[in-house]
Amino acid sequence: MKEQSAAVFQEFCSKYKRDYSIGALTPTVCELFGVPEPADCAASAVAPIVDQAVRTMTGKVERMVLFCCDAMGEHQREHFPEVFQRIEKVAPFRIPSVAVMPSVTPVCYGTIFTGAAPCVHGIQKYEKPVLTVDTLFDAMARAGKNVAIISDNNCSIDTIFRKRAVDYYSFRTDAQSFECTLELMKKDSYDLIISYMTGYDAMQHKTGCFSKECTEQTLFAADRFEKLAALMDELYPDKNRALVFVPDHGGHLIDETHGAHGFDIPEDMLVSHYYRLREKADK
Repeated sequence: MKEQSAAVFQEFCSKYKRDYSIGALTPTVCELFGVPEPADCAASAVAPIVDQAVRTMTGKVERMVLFCCDAMGEHQREHFPEVFQRIEKVAPFRIPSVAVMPSVTPVCYGTIFTGAAPCVHGIQKYEKPVLTVDTLFDAMARAGKNVAIISDNNCSIDTIFRKRAVDYYSFRTDAQSFECTLELMKKDSYDLIISYMTGYDAMQHKTGCFSKECTEQTLFAADRFEKLAALMDELYPDKNRALVFVPDHGGHLIDETHGAHGFDIPEDMLVSHYYRLREKADK
């Protein structure tokens, strides 16, 4: 099984000249927390991130937030440079990565949170079944870590990772999801929080990738990411912490007013993940 995943990851990394698949997120998170990887994880942890943590942190990461912004890939970075400069200013470790096929949300986030290829984790088209394979969330629960998944009702992240020993918070809007994220951070009951934002992807399908509405959504993403960083520093100065910007795929225009994704093309396949690491302050 691992050999199958490794072959898929190598195929796309070679084709798009990237060192990492989006599947590298799970082993990297596990390494930062000091947690064993899920059973079928075949991706490699992102070496520069792990090395940076070893150099700068005493001990492992204790708090982490993954801000999952759907469809904000490299094609979007090229068209909204000021927005992504803000994201990179917050999280300066940019890791160019490649998605898997088909480049749609449940397939890609299935890979991101298992470290396994679609042929192994089982979602190979746009559908939202509950995954039966081992995931990052199972691994965290086994290690005694508390996890919250915050998302929109019935979206992929809300659906495919059910039946785990984690807490689920589902809302009608991104704004509600984000407010919940802030409140849960303040309560400090979770080691790992997954905060999902669907706004950009929803708007690109309806209005095109670079519309006024999509521009607004990218600004929301940058604003929220900056707020997460500031709140983490305020709340957890005595803890090693990490914040990651985690898109799943990109998107492209199919006409002037509609966007799409799911194709094996650079616009859909290329993304970057952005990492921010902070060491706890000396007491």
